Amino acid sequence: MAAPDKTEFWNQAAGTKTFTHPLEHARFTNAVPRDARVLDFGCGQGRLCAELVELGYRNVVGVDSSPEMIRAARARCPDIEFAVNDGGRLPCAAQSLDAALLFAVLTCIPDDGAQKKLLAEFKRCLRPGGLLLISDYPLQTDARNQDRYARFANEPGGHGSFRLPEGTLLRHHRREWFPELLAGFVLEETVTVDSVTMNGNPARIVQLWCRNSA
Repeated sequence: MAAPDKTEFWNQAAGTKTFTHPLEHARFTNAVPRDARVLDFGCGQGRLCAELVELGYRNVVGVDSSPEMIRAARARCPDIEFAVNDGGRLPCAAQSLDAALLFAVLTCIPDDGAQKKLLAEFKRCLRPGGLLLISDYPLQTDARNQDRYARFANEPGGHGSFRLPEGTLLRHHRREWFPELLAGFVLEETVTVDSVTMNGNPARIVQLWCRNSA
């Protein structure tokens, strides 16, 4: 059976799902000046872009692989630059970004190699010392997720991968994977936060504050 079309899933999610990973406003504004160029990769319906605008940022670009997500984001933030992009080649010149957000995106990329290729693009586009802020899911300890990990252990991504009822493959991560993935970045701090998934289930997430090494 052919793999389900992820684009179609996320197109449908644009009108049905709510995304809630929090951005720590005070810390972000202390770390990133208001005139910075900021990329929100996997921007979805534009929630974080709207928050950045409210914080006084104007040089913001949002990209997402889903055309319907980008349509919703443009309606929400008509003055922000948006583009459909899957991360194979980011629409940014080398060292042109001061900061980048990657919120609940790695969970959508089960393959190690594909994640590393995406991080290589961020390393290319961020200036030396630029901020990369990742918010994503480590392995969860509750029975529901442990059962899913066991059932889908042979999927790409191995232990921690699972399929939604619609067939879309997602992944939660071993905590040790993040430092390996972030080779070439300086991991300044890892913050653990309680949040909820797009389906409303409670989850523990990690937020990694990183700097692009010179």
